Amino acid sequence: MTLDQLTAFRAVARDQNFQKAADSLHLTQPAVSKQIQALERELGERLLDRGRTTRLTRAGEVLLKYAERVAQTVEAAREELSDLAEHGDGRLSIGASHSIALSLLPSLLETYRSRYPRVTVSITAGHPAEILPRVAAGDFDLGLVILVSRKLHDSLPLSRRAFAVTEIVFVASPNHPIVTREAVSIDDLQHVGWILNQDGCQYRGYLEKKFAERGLRMKIAVEVMGLEVQKRLAQLGLGVTLLPKPFVAQDLREGKLKRFDVKGVTLQSFSCVVHRRDKYVHAAMQGFLHLLGRSPCDGAALGNPKAPARTRG
Repeated sequence: MTLDQLTAFRAVARDQNFQKAADSLHLTQPAVSKQIQALERELGERLLDRGRTTRLTRAGEVLLKYAERVAQTVEAAREELSDLAEHGDGRLSIGASHSIALSLLPSLLETYRSRYPRVTVSITAGHPAEILPRVAAGDFDLGLVILVSRKLHDSLPLSRRAFAVTEIVFVASPNHPIVTREAVSIDDLQHVGWILNQDGCQYRGYLEKKFAERGLRMKIAVEVMGLEVQKRLAQLGLGVTLLPKPFVAQDLREGKLKRFDVKGVTLQSFSCVVHRRDKYVHAAMQGFLHLLGRSPCDGAALGNPKAPARTRG
């Protein structure tokens, strides 16, 4: 059993496709197949069921757990040895929630690159539901995610630190009937059209759970990608939505949007940095974490790129 064989096996298990795995490894498809076949012969077990999609057998599931540990150990060794060289080189991979990738990361990376010009940085934007498992799997060094709870799922071997807390508010056009009500409940919102991000959005998941607890379903008027589009469509009266308070503060002051409260629902978002508990924190990570700790990245900065940042006391 060789490291190359385990690497090929992990790639096929991840992509569920030999050609995609070969492309990610910069190999030919026959070369990857040969590695898997040699591994199966040595172990005397079929590891993959080949078909329209390639799936793990029970033996494959068992081996994958150990292959992941081997990969993490090898990567940690490379990172620590790289730090010993003290050349300032390295790689840093970050998975980030869409809003953080748009509002916070550009300025952070500008400073980071000026201090660590020889570090190669890789950024992938996505929803927390996509980012967190990939941090746990070792695909990303760090995750920068927005959560609606301070706690992470216990099954994920991750350390978490919140670096900003933001109030989330319900808003609609000043002409929308819902904003004229003195009191609004979840039941009142079952027939209201919602403007929300697509599946995977933390705010949407929170609302869907609240509705489900009462045996209700949300009426989605428009699915979008991006807070700016949500806000604009709400201004046009196409539905109601919920957004970070700093992001809509000016619109509320100018009367372009109106806030309404929902009985029993108080929502905050927690901007968090996460990494594997057992991961070696290499120099490239240390530099970024230090910079993040010194950055004035409160809710205003996260919710609105144009808002002045304020350092918390």
